[in-house]
Amino acid sequence: MAWRATISRQLHEIKILISNGSDGINAPVKSFLVKNYHHLKTLNPKFPFLIRSYNGDPVLVARYGFGVEETKSLTGLDEAQIEEAFKDLVKLGDKYPRAWPISEDLPPVVVNAISTDVGFD
Repeated sequence: MAWRATISRQLHEIKILISNGSDGINAPVKSFLVKNYHHLKTLNPKFPFLIRSYNGDPVLVARYGFGVEETKSLTGLDEAQIEEAFKDLVKLGDKYPRAWPISEDLPPVVVNAISTDVGFD
């Protein structure tokens, strides 16, 4: 479960693309989201979890630093396998370089010192 708290440190965003055609394919994905979304969002309050409908099979897309994306198909997976797909994509964050804004990596005191106007003309 520790991987859930590191999502916002490893990824830029997660997109969950759900098929808008058949509910049978989407049932395990929707069930996973209903059971886990609140907990994931509580641990990563500012992290963008994007849930979208599209014409295709259910897919999980993770975006890392510098626009690198990894995709996992969720077709035919049960809830435990969907959780493993999430976990695998979070672990891949160690492999890719980070491209987060500087203000998210520095302590607030340093950010405030950088962002304040010191009167240089």
